[in-house]
Amino acid sequence: MTIVITLCVAFCVFAVIVWGLMHMRTPRFRLEREQFQQGLEDVITGQADDNEWRVLIGYPMRHDPPLEKLRLECLQIEEDEYTGKLPYLFSDAGLTRLREVRERLLALPPQSDTD
Repeated sequence: MTIVITLCVAFCVFAVIVWGLMHMRTPRFRLEREQFQQGLEDVITGQADDNEWRVLIGYPMRHDPPLEKLRLECLQIEEDEYTGKLPYLFSDAGLTRLREVRERLLALPPQSDTD
């Protein structure tokens, strides 16, 4: 009798664990426009370090295609103008290009909340 009870309890515990794992979502890092803008401003003003820059451009922005386009442009600017020296991580030309990206970001129409 105890074997049957043990098997039933073990099955129930196993079923709960499997159900829980099936319904868990992987964590997502989602950068919004305001956060991206603040990150750009920090880089432009020399208040960001290399780690902050990596977080800013390191994650695809599938939830916002116009923002993803600007992120990819920032990656190109990094490839061309990145110095990695503090306080300014970019050359003067790179900072100018980042300012242009920031202006285009500010000019984007508001994002619809259809997610």
